[in-house]
Amino acid sequence: MKSLVWQLARRYRSTRHTSGFIRFISASSTLGIGLGVAILILALSVMNGFELALKQRLLAVIPHVELEAVANRLDNWQAKLTTYAEVEGVTAAAPYIKANGMLRRGSEVKAVQLRGIALDYERKLSDFEHYVQSGSLAQLEAEQLVLGSGVAEALGVAVGDTVQLMLPRFSEDGRLASYSNRVLTVTGIVAVGGQLDYSQAWLDISALAGYLEMPAGSVQGLAFRVDDIFAAPIMARKLGQLSEDYVYMLDWVRSQGHVYQDIQMVRAILYLVLALVIAVACFNIVATLVMAVREKESDIAILLTMGMRPNALIKTFMLLGWLNGLVGTLGGAVIGVLLATFIESIFAFVTRILGRSLLDPSIYFIDFVPSLLQWQDVSVTVGLALALSLLSTLYPAFRASRVDPARVLGQR
Repeated sequence: MKSLVWQLARRYRSTRHTSGFIRFISASSTLGIGLGVAILILALSVMNGFELALKQRLLAVIPHVELEAVANRLDNWQAKLTTYAEVEGVTAAAPYIKANGMLRRGSEVKAVQLRGIALDYERKLSDFEHYVQSGSLAQLEAEQLVLGSGVAEALGVAVGDTVQLMLPRFSEDGRLASYSNRVLTVTGIVAVGGQLDYSQAWLDISALAGYLEMPAGSVQGLAFRVDDIFAAPIMARKLGQLSEDYVYMLDWVRSQGHVYQDIQMVRAILYLVLALVIAVACFNIVATLVMAVREKESDIAILLTMGMRPNALIKTFMLLGWLNGLVGTLGGAVIGVLLATFIESIFAFVTRILGRSLLDPSIYFIDFVPSLLQWQDVSVTVGLALALSLLSTLYPAFRASRVDPARVLGQR
Protein backbone atom coordinates (compact mmCIF):
# COMPACT_ATOMS: atom_id res chain seq x y z
CA MET A 1 0.00 0.00 0.00
CA LYS A 2 2.91 2.35 0.76
CA SER A 3 4.24 1.72 -2.73
CA LEU A 4 0.82 2.52 -4.22
CA VAL A 5 0.58 5.77 -2.23
CA TRP A 6 4.01 6.86 -3.44
CA GLN A 7 3.31 5.92 -7.06
CA LEU A 8 0.00 7.79 -7.12
CA ALA A 9 1.48 10.92 -5.51
CA ARG A 10 4.41 10.93 -7.93
CA ARG A 11 2.09 10.33 -10.92
CA TYR A 12 -0.26 13.15 -9.96
CA ARG A 13 2.68 15.48 -9.42
CA SER A 14 4.40 14.74 -12.75
CA THR A 15 1.35 14.36 -14.99
CA ARG A 16 0.95 16.90 -17.77
CA HIS A 17 -2.80 16.49 -17.95
CA THR A 18 -3.26 18.82 -14.97
CA SER A 19 -4.59 22.28 -15.87
CA GLY A 20 -2.07 25.05 -16.40
CA PHE A 21 -3.57 27.16 -13.61
CA ILE A 22 -3.08 24.37 -11.04
CA ARG A 23 0.52 23.93 -12.17
CA PHE A 24 1.07 27.69 -11.84
CA ILE A 25 -0.32 27.79 -8.27
CA SER A 26 1.76 24.72 -7.36
CA ALA A 27 4.96 26.27 -8.75
CA SER A 28 4.18 29.56 -6.97
CA SER A 29 3.84 27.82 -3.61
CA THR A 30 7.11 25.93 -4.13
CA LEU A 31 8.93 29.12 -5.17
CA GLY A 32 7.46 31.10 -2.26
CA ILE A 33 8.50 28.48 0.29
CA GLY A 34 12.01 28.32 -1.16
CA LEU A 35 12.39 32.11 -1.20
CA GLY A 36 11.11 32.44 2.39
CA VAL A 37 13.43 29.72 3.68
CA ALA A 38 16.46 31.19 1.89
CA ILE A 39 15.87 34.75 3.13
CA LEU A 40 15.14 33.57 6.68
CA ILE A 41 18.40 31.59 6.85
CA LEU A 42 20.31 34.58 5.45
CA ALA A 43 18.66 37.04 7.85
CA LEU A 44 19.33 34.88 10.91
CA SER A 45 22.96 34.38 9.86
CA VAL A 46 23.47 38.14 9.42
CA MET A 47 21.93 38.82 12.85
CA ASN A 48 24.23 36.18 14.34
CA GLY A 49 27.13 37.93 12.62
CA PHE A 50 26.17 41.33 14.06
CA GLU A 51 25.95 39.80 17.54
CA LEU A 52 29.39 38.19 17.12
CA ALA A 53 30.86 41.47 15.82
CA LEU A 54 29.46 43.26 18.86
CA LYS A 55 31.21 40.79 21.17
CA GLN A 56 34.49 40.40 19.28
CA ARG A 57 35.04 43.97 18.06
CA LEU A 58 33.16 46.61 20.02
CA LEU A 59 33.18 44.84 23.41
CA ALA A 60 36.81 43.87 22.88
CA VAL A 61 37.75 47.55 22.70
CA ILE A 62 35.50 49.28 25.23
CA PRO A 63 35.52 48.42 28.97
CA HIS A 64 32.80 46.12 30.26
CA VAL A 65 32.56 47.91 33.62
CA GLU A 66 33.72 51.30 34.84
CA LEU A 67 33.87 52.89 38.30
CA GLU A 68 34.03 56.63 37.72
CA ALA A 69 34.66 59.02 40.60
CA VAL A 70 31.81 61.43 41.29
CA ALA A 71 34.40 64.08 42.14
CA ASN A 72 36.41 63.17 38.98
CA ARG A 73 39.33 62.09 41.13
CA LEU A 74 40.54 58.76 42.54
CA ASP A 75 43.71 58.71 44.63
CA ASN A 76 45.89 55.72 45.48
CA TRP A 77 44.48 53.94 42.47
CA GLN A 78 47.25 51.32 42.26
CA ALA A 79 46.29 49.71 45.57
CA LYS A 80 42.59 49.86 44.72
CA LEU A 81 43.23 48.32 41.32
CA THR A 82 45.05 45.40 42.95
CA THR A 83 42.10 44.80 45.28
CA TYR A 84 39.54 44.91 42.49
CA ALA A 85 41.62 42.63 40.26
CA GLU A 86 41.26 39.84 42.82
CA VAL A 87 37.46 39.88 42.61
CA GLU A 88 36.08 36.72 40.98
CA GLY A 89 34.95 37.41 37.43
CA VAL A 90 37.35 40.30 36.79
CA THR A 91 39.95 39.40 34.15
CA ALA A 92 41.68 42.78 33.74
CA ALA A 93 41.62 46.31 35.17
CA ALA A 94 43.12 49.64 34.15
CA PRO A 95 42.97 53.32 35.16
CA TYR A 96 41.62 55.98 32.82
CA ILE A 97 40.89 59.66 32.43
CA LYS A 98 38.20 60.92 30.05
CA ALA A 99 37.78 64.40 28.61
CA ASN A 100 36.21 66.16 25.67
CA GLY A 101 38.34 68.28 23.42
CA MET A 102 38.89 69.68 19.94
CA LEU A 103 41.58 68.66 17.49
CA ARG A 104 42.71 71.07 14.82
CA ARG A 105 44.84 70.63 11.73
CA GLY A 106 45.00 73.67 9.49
CA SER A 107 41.41 74.72 8.79
CA GLU A 108 39.94 71.35 9.83
CA VAL A 109 38.51 70.99 13.35
CA LYS A 110 37.10 67.83 14.91
CA ALA A 111 35.48 67.25 18.31
CA VAL A 112 36.77 64.09 20.02
CA GLN A 113 36.45 62.09 23.19
CA LEU A 114 39.89 61.83 24.76
CA ARG A 115 40.81 58.80 26.82
CA GLY A 116 43.97 58.82 28.86
CA ILE A 117 45.34 55.30 29.29
CA ALA A 118 48.24 53.54 30.96
CA LEU A 119 49.43 51.43 28.03
CA ASP A 120 50.76 48.51 30.10
CA TYR A 121 47.39 48.11 31.84
CA GLU A 122 45.35 48.86 28.73
CA ARG A 123 46.92 46.02 26.76
CA LYS A 124 45.35 43.57 29.22
CA LEU A 125 42.00 45.34 29.24
CA SER A 126 41.43 46.12 25.57
CA ASP A 127 42.25 44.62 22.16
CA PHE A 128 42.30 47.96 20.35
CA GLU A 129 46.02 47.44 19.70
CA HIS A 130 45.02 44.63 17.27
CA TYR A 131 43.19 47.17 15.10
CA VAL A 132 46.13 49.48 14.43
CA GLN A 133 45.84 50.61 10.81
CA SER A 134 49.13 52.47 10.67
CA GLY A 135 51.86 53.47 13.09
CA SER A 136 52.64 51.61 16.30
CA LEU A 137 51.45 51.31 19.87
CA ALA A 138 54.70 49.93 21.21
CA GLN A 139 54.80 52.97 23.48
CA LEU A 140 52.69 56.01 24.18
CA GLU A 141 54.58 58.94 25.60
CA ALA A 142 53.71 62.52 26.49
CA GLU A 143 52.97 64.75 23.49
CA GLN A 144 51.88 61.67 21.51
CA LEU A 145 48.39 60.80 20.33
CA VAL A 146 46.54 57.83 18.79
CA LEU A 147 43.53 58.62 16.59
CA GLY A 148 40.56 56.69 15.30
CA SER A 149 40.70 56.31 11.52
CA GLY A 150 37.59 58.46 11.01
CA VAL A 151 39.06 61.31 13.06
CA ALA A 152 42.34 61.07 11.15
CA GLU A 153 40.46 61.13 7.85
CA ALA A 154 38.39 64.14 8.89
CA LEU A 155 41.53 66.07 9.86
CA GLY A 156 43.54 64.81 6.90
CA VAL A 157 46.47 63.63 9.02
CA ALA A 158 48.74 60.59 8.93
CA VAL A 159 51.25 59.04 11.33
CA GLY A 160 54.00 61.57 12.10
CA ASP A 161 51.83 64.65 11.58
CA THR A 162 51.12 67.08 14.39
CA VAL A 163 47.71 68.30 15.54
CA GLN A 164 46.62 71.03 17.92
CA LEU A 165 44.64 69.86 20.96
CA MET A 166 42.28 72.38 22.56
CA LEU A 167 40.96 71.58 26.04
CA PRO A 168 38.38 73.70 27.87
CA ARG A 169 39.10 75.35 31.22
CA PHE A 170 36.26 75.98 33.62
CA SER A 171 35.85 78.46 36.44
CA GLU A 172 34.94 77.42 39.99
CA ASP A 173 31.23 77.89 39.25
CA GLY A 174 31.43 75.54 36.25
CA ARG A 175 31.47 78.16 33.49
CA LEU A 176 33.80 78.02 30.53
CA ALA A 177 36.65 80.38 31.31
CA SER A 178 39.22 79.72 28.58
CA TYR A 179 40.99 76.87 26.83
CA SER A 180 44.48 75.42 26.67
CA ASN A 181 46.48 74.47 23.59
CA ARG A 182 48.82 71.53 23.11
CA VAL A 183 50.65 70.33 20.03
CA LEU A 184 50.70 66.53 19.79
CA THR A 185 52.23 64.09 17.33
CA VAL A 186 50.11 61.33 15.81
CA THR A 187 51.88 58.01 16.44
CA GLY A 188 49.11 55.59 15.51
CA ILE A 189 45.77 55.29 13.73
CA VAL A 190 43.24 52.70 14.90
CA ALA A 191 40.46 51.28 12.68
CA VAL A 192 37.96 49.27 14.72
CA GLY A 193 35.29 49.81 12.09
CA GLY A 194 32.42 51.89 13.40
CA GLN A 195 31.43 54.91 15.46
CA LEU A 196 34.50 54.62 17.70
CA ASP A 197 36.77 55.48 14.77
CA TYR A 198 34.99 58.82 14.32
CA SER A 199 34.98 60.02 17.90
CA GLN A 200 37.88 58.58 19.92
CA ALA A 201 41.48 59.56 20.58
CA TRP A 202 43.93 58.00 23.06
CA LEU A 203 46.87 59.55 24.84
CA ASP A 204 49.08 58.88 27.86
CA ILE A 205 47.17 59.08 31.13
CA SER A 206 49.86 61.09 32.92
CA ALA A 207 50.05 63.60 30.08
CA LEU A 208 46.26 64.09 30.04
CA ALA A 209 46.22 64.47 33.82
CA GLY A 210 48.77 67.25 33.47
CA TYR A 211 46.81 68.96 30.70
CA LEU A 212 43.69 68.88 32.91
CA GLU A 213 45.72 70.08 35.93
CA MET A 214 44.73 67.07 38.03
CA PRO A 215 46.75 66.22 41.16
CA ALA A 216 49.73 63.97 40.50
CA GLY A 217 48.94 60.25 40.85
CA SER A 218 45.17 60.66 40.59
CA VAL A 219 42.87 59.28 37.92
CA GLN A 220 39.23 59.74 37.00
CA GLY A 221 38.15 56.12 37.21
CA LEU A 222 38.95 52.43 36.87
CA ALA A 223 37.90 50.25 33.95
CA PHE A 224 37.38 46.48 34.08
CA ARG A 225 37.06 43.54 31.77
CA VAL A 226 34.90 40.64 32.98
CA ASP A 227 34.70 37.02 31.88
CA ASP A 228 30.90 37.09 31.39
CA ILE A 229 29.86 40.18 29.43
CA PHE A 230 26.17 39.65 30.20
CA ALA A 231 26.94 39.76 33.92
CA ALA A 232 28.48 43.24 33.56
CA PRO A 233 25.64 45.06 35.42
CA ILE A 234 25.93 42.65 38.34
CA MET A 235 29.73 43.00 38.38
CA ALA A 236 29.39 46.81 38.32
CA ARG A 237 27.28 46.73 41.47
CA LYS A 238 29.58 44.19 43.09
CA LEU A 239 32.67 46.30 42.46
CA GLY A 240 30.88 49.50 43.41
CA GLN A 241 29.95 48.04 46.80
CA LEU A 242 33.64 47.39 47.46
CA SER A 243 34.61 50.97 46.70
CA GLU A 244 35.39 53.37 49.52
CA ASP A 245 34.92 56.32 47.16
CA TYR A 246 31.75 57.82 45.76
CA VAL A 247 31.64 56.41 42.25
CA TYR A 248 29.30 56.03 39.32
CA MET A 249 28.81 52.32 38.51
CA LEU A 250 28.83 52.11 34.72
CA ASP A 251 28.69 49.12 32.38
CA TRP A 252 28.52 48.46 28.64
CA VAL A 253 24.81 47.61 28.83
CA ARG A 254 24.12 51.25 29.74
CA SER A 255 26.26 52.69 26.97
CA GLN A 256 25.98 50.08 24.19
CA GLY A 257 23.19 47.79 25.37
CA HIS A 258 20.76 49.35 22.91
CA VAL A 259 22.83 47.88 20.08
CA TYR A 260 22.47 44.36 21.47
CA GLN A 261 18.76 44.88 22.16
CA ASP A 262 18.22 46.20 18.63
CA ILE A 263 19.90 43.10 17.18
CA GLN A 264 17.66 40.81 19.22
CA MET A 265 14.54 42.81 18.33
CA VAL A 266 15.32 42.81 14.60
CA ARG A 267 16.06 39.08 14.75
CA ALA A 268 12.65 38.38 16.35
CA ILE A 269 10.78 40.63 13.90
CA LEU A 270 12.52 39.12 10.88
CA TYR A 271 11.82 35.60 12.09
CA LEU A 272 8.14 36.37 12.61
CA VAL A 273 7.67 38.17 9.29
CA LEU A 274 9.54 35.61 7.21
CA ALA A 275 7.84 32.71 9.02
CA LEU A 276 4.51 34.28 7.99
CA VAL A 277 5.79 34.55 4.41
CA ILE A 278 6.60 30.84 4.48
CA ALA A 279 3.18 30.13 6.01
CA VAL A 280 1.39 32.05 3.25
CA ALA A 281 3.38 30.19 0.60
CA CYS A 282 2.64 26.87 2.31
CA PHE A 283 -1.07 27.53 2.41
CA ASN A 284 -1.04 28.01 -1.36
CA ILE A 285 -0.67 24.24 -1.25
CA VAL A 286 -4.24 24.15 0.11
CA ALA A 287 -5.57 25.86 -3.02
CA THR A 288 -3.46 23.61 -5.24
CA LEU A 289 -4.72 20.40 -3.62
CA VAL A 290 -8.36 21.51 -3.45
CA MET A 291 -8.33 22.14 -7.20
CA ALA A 292 -6.43 18.88 -7.80
CA VAL A 293 -9.04 16.94 -5.80
CA ARG A 294 -11.87 18.42 -7.84
CA GLU A 295 -10.03 17.63 -11.06
CA LYS A 296 -9.25 14.03 -9.99
CA GLU A 297 -12.67 13.20 -8.54
CA SER A 298 -13.23 10.50 -11.16
CA ASP A 299 -9.88 8.84 -10.38
CA ILE A 300 -10.61 9.03 -6.68
CA ALA A 301 -14.07 7.49 -7.12
CA ILE A 302 -12.66 4.61 -9.19
CA LEU A 303 -9.92 3.96 -6.60
CA LEU A 304 -12.45 3.88 -3.77
CA THR A 305 -14.71 1.56 -5.79
CA MET A 306 -11.78 -0.79 -6.42
CA GLY A 307 -11.28 -1.07 -2.66
CA MET A 308 -8.63 1.55 -1.85
CA ARG A 309 -8.94 2.56 1.78
CA PRO A 310 -9.68 6.24 2.60
CA ASN A 311 -6.57 6.38 4.83
CA ALA A 312 -4.39 5.50 1.84
CA LEU A 313 -6.08 8.20 -0.20
CA ILE A 314 -5.44 10.74 2.57
CA LYS A 315 -1.75 9.77 2.63
CA THR A 316 -1.58 10.07 -1.16
CA PHE A 317 -2.75 13.69 -1.27
CA MET A 318 -0.80 14.63 1.84
CA LEU A 319 2.33 13.30 0.16
CA LEU A 320 1.43 15.08 -3.09
CA GLY A 321 1.18 18.44 -1.35
CA TRP A 322 4.12 17.83 0.97
CA LEU A 323 6.41 17.13 -2.00
CA ASN A 324 5.90 20.74 -3.13
CA GLY A 325 6.95 21.95 0.31
CA LEU A 326 9.90 19.54 0.39
CA VAL A 327 11.27 20.68 -2.96
CA GLY A 328 10.88 24.36 -2.05
CA THR A 329 12.33 23.92 1.43
CA LEU A 330 15.42 21.98 0.33
CA GLY A 331 16.08 24.34 -2.58
CA GLY A 332 15.65 27.38 -0.33
CA ALA A 333 17.91 25.87 2.33
CA VAL A 334 20.72 25.31 -0.18
CA ILE A 335 20.40 28.86 -1.56
CA GLY A 336 20.16 30.33 1.95
CA VAL A 337 23.30 28.52 3.12
CA LEU A 338 25.22 29.71 0.04
CA LEU A 339 24.07 33.31 0.51
CA ALA A 340 24.92 33.24 4.23
CA THR A 341 28.38 31.85 3.42
CA PHE A 342 29.25 34.43 0.76
CA ILE A 343 27.27 37.51 1.85
CA GLU A 344 30.38 39.16 3.31
CA SER A 345 32.24 38.80 -0.01
CA ILE A 346 29.17 39.97 -1.94
CA PHE A 347 28.81 43.05 0.28
CA ALA A 348 32.54 43.82 -0.04
CA PHE A 349 32.25 43.55 -3.84
CA VAL A 350 29.25 45.90 -3.92
CA THR A 351 31.15 48.33 -1.66
CA ARG A 352 34.09 48.36 -4.08
CA ILE A 353 31.79 48.93 -7.04
CA LEU A 354 29.96 51.82 -5.36
CA GLY A 355 33.12 53.25 -3.83
CA ARG A 356 31.53 53.57 -0.38
CA SER A 357 30.03 51.37 2.30
CA LEU A 358 26.26 50.99 2.49
CA LEU A 359 26.65 50.97 6.29
CA ASP A 360 27.80 54.43 7.34
CA PRO A 361 30.54 53.76 9.95
CA SER A 362 29.76 57.07 11.64
CA ILE A 363 26.29 55.69 12.44
CA TYR A 364 26.72 51.92 12.80
CA PHE A 365 29.20 50.20 15.07
CA ILE A 366 30.69 48.31 12.08
CA ASP A 367 30.98 49.18 8.38
CA PHE A 368 30.52 45.70 6.87
CA VAL A 369 27.88 42.95 6.85
CA PRO A 370 29.01 40.01 9.01
CA SER A 371 27.53 36.53 8.81
CA LEU A 372 27.64 33.54 11.13
CA LEU A 373 25.83 30.46 9.82
CA GLN A 374 24.49 28.25 12.60
CA TRP A 375 23.14 24.87 11.57
CA GLN A 376 20.66 25.02 14.41
CA ASP A 377 18.96 27.96 12.66
CA VAL A 378 18.97 26.04 9.38
CA SER A 379 17.39 22.99 11.06
CA VAL A 380 14.69 25.04 12.79
CA THR A 381 13.83 26.90 9.57
CA VAL A 382 13.69 23.73 7.48
CA GLY A 383 11.63 21.98 10.17
CA LEU A 384 9.20 24.91 10.36
CA ALA A 385 8.69 24.98 6.58
CA LEU A 386 8.18 21.22 6.35
CA ALA A 387 5.73 21.22 9.28
CA LEU A 388 3.66 24.06 7.77
CA SER A 389 3.70 22.30 4.41
CA LEU A 390 2.38 19.12 5.99
CA LEU A 391 -0.34 20.95 7.95
CA SER A 392 -1.57 22.67 4.81
CA THR A 393 -2.28 19.29 3.17
CA LEU A 394 -4.66 18.00 5.86
CA TYR A 395 -7.93 19.64 4.77
CA PRO A 396 -7.67 18.81 1.02
CA ALA A 397 -6.54 15.25 1.77
CA PHE A 398 -9.48 14.58 4.10
CA ARG A 399 -11.81 16.12 1.53
CA ALA A 400 -10.49 13.69 -1.11
CA SER A 401 -11.23 10.72 1.17
CA ARG A 402 -14.89 11.77 1.44
CA VAL A 403 -15.66 11.80 -2.27
CA ASP A 404 -18.89 9.86 -2.96
CA PRO A 405 -18.14 7.33 -5.75
CA ALA A 406 -21.81 6.80 -6.57
CA ARG A 407 -22.43 10.53 -7.07
CA VAL A 408 -19.29 11.12 -9.12
CA LEU A 409 -19.53 8.03 -11.35
CA GLY A 410 -23.30 8.41 -11.72
CA GLN A 411 -22.80 11.88 -13.18
CA ARG A 412 -20.31 10.52 -15.68
